[in-house]
Amino acid sequence: MLESDNNPSALHQFLSFVKKKKTDKADATAEKKNAKQDGTRETFESIVVAFVLAFLFRAFEAEAFVIPTGSMAPTLLGRHKDVDCPKCGMHFTVGASDEVFPNTGKLQPNMRLETTACPNCRFEIDMYDMPVFKGDRILVTKFTYEFDEPDRWDVVVFKYPEEPKTNYIKRVVGLPGERLRILRGDIYKIGTSGDWEIVRKSDPYKQDDLQIVIYDHDHPETGLHEFGWPHRWASVKPSTIGGGIAGWIDDDQGWTAPTATSFLLEGADSDKAKWLRYRHIVPSPQVWNAVEELGTENEELEWKNTPPSPELILDFCGYNSYTGGNGGQLFRESYWCNDLTFGCEVDVKKIADGAELMLEINEGVRRYRCRINPASGEAKLFRVVEFNRGELEEEELGSAASDVRGEGSYHIRFTNVDNRLCVWVDNSLLDFGEKANLSIPETANPNPQEGDLTPIGIAAKSMDVAVEHLVIKRDIYYRSEIVQNEFGSGRLESRHESSLRHDRHDPEQWALQYNDGMQAVEFELADDEYLVLGDNSPRSKDSRLWGNQRRAERRHAVPRSALVGKAFFIYWPHGIPFLNDGKGYPDSGDSMLRNAPYFFHNQVRDGKVEKTSYPGFRVPFYPNVGRMKRIR
Repeated sequence: MLESDNNPSALHQFLSFVKKKKTDKADATAEKKNAKQDGTRETFESIVVAFVLAFLFRAFEAEAFVIPTGSMAPTLLGRHKDVDCPKCGMHFTVGASDEVFPNTGKLQPNMRLETTACPNCRFEIDMYDMPVFKGDRILVTKFTYEFDEPDRWDVVVFKYPEEPKTNYIKRVVGLPGERLRILRGDIYKIGTSGDWEIVRKSDPYKQDDLQIVIYDHDHPETGLHEFGWPHRWASVKPSTIGGGIAGWIDDDQGWTAPTATSFLLEGADSDKAKWLRYRHIVPSPQVWNAVEELGTENEELEWKNTPPSPELILDFCGYNSYTGGNGGQLFRESYWCNDLTFGCEVDVKKIADGAELMLEINEGVRRYRCRINPASGEAKLFRVVEFNRGELEEEELGSAASDVRGEGSYHIRFTNVDNRLCVWVDNSLLDFGEKANLSIPETANPNPQEGDLTPIGIAAKSMDVAVEHLVIKRDIYYRSEIVQNEFGSGRLESRHESSLRHDRHDPEQWALQYNDGMQAVEFELADDEYLVLGDNSPRSKDSRLWGNQRRAERRHAVPRSALVGKAFFIYWPHGIPFLNDGKGYPDSGDSMLRNAPYFFHNQVRDGKVEKTSYPGFRVPFYPNVGRMKRIR
């Protein structure tokens, strides 16, 4: 029999099915809603956790900082301009933090940098419209000093003792419990014997990172040489009757210059050493101007009748050389730098019996030589004593095996830094033993001599050899400046500082002036305190120059508790703009972008903030990968 559609049992089943469907749909909607709420909550919680982790990472692991000023240049750059010299092609950096107010970063009216002097050839360069860049962005590890103590020469971030809310960055030079002295550019401490001993860079490779270029022969003053200006490197021989430059006269039978940046000696048939010598003959902006104004044929060019005289190597730093800004000066140099490094590429072409390569560095009354036998690779260090002109006696300090064996090309560096002699061959440091760490008695004559006008030499005999890529650098010169009261009023290393540069051509007169007004400064540290100095000593407000309104017992000290962390890595130096002749956009004339945020500087004038035509940010740019590096 067929069942009727109005069967009450079937209707009940249908109604139960519909009810179940509605219930399932409602449950599904609720579940979906709950899932959405749970997802939103999870997302929110994830964001909160991420922020918490970021803050924890920032508080305990690492933090990013921007370097505002140039107190640690050239290691770390503050606000600056990159410059390429139009005469010699040297690339260098000039600090530009004086253009802005330190607290706000806004442009100071009428404080833009105007010109700079090339550190290589001293040509004065207009940089008014050159791009300006913010300082290096660095990472600072905060956990380092939770498990270990700071080492000497670490770069550290700390709370400035006079303003604990302000972070400073400097280099540690004094450790807890030490008594230190700054004297003639070097750091000394009281040793275990109770005598003063020099504080050396812990790692000779670290001292390389702190060097400042004096002269790079890959960028000679060609524009002046064409007009008769003398070359700094020259083939010379010692004179027994005087004359010449510091006892050296021209030798036309020695080295030749096949190119503007290289030298060649064909002397395999001669057993007499032939010298190539650096004379510190430095032009000035006035010399460059005279050439441009008077021309090549004009006899009024002073060096055509009176050869320019060499000078002492002083603590010139291109980063600090500018006009404009807040009291800028082209030349802040005053103090003699005697810690030098010389490097070059040596191409040994032919070797005869008795062949020898020799490098020499002068330092006042002391002279040091490295002699290398290119047949065996043996290298020896000597201290040279000169009794009378031309009468020399050598004291051997040590010997080492080197890779200079036979014909081939080698990169050699010879340094006298912190009373330590070092020789590198192809970036491998030779081991000469403990005597390479020089012991200079306090009674030794510390003054510059005539030989410091020609402080670097390279010689060869019984061999054919070429040299190129000659570079001379100097170590940091720490100025012994100090404050005299709680407000930070200071005194200079020498009360004759402003006139020392004028005596740079006369070592004897320079020494008289310097010794008449010089001072050393000393600092004592408690068992939990550190002494910190900036790498850019002439322009660094560091332990030497802090005031003491807080009335601390040792106003120069950084307490252990004030250390924030160790500077670890430059992760973002400024980007390098391209297009528009390497300047990027905007230019000062791009008025259409004038009101766009970030592109142009603001300045405060009469209490009001106003836009300027000075670009502060340029596009397009690419990363400056070459300066992304670990901080040493």
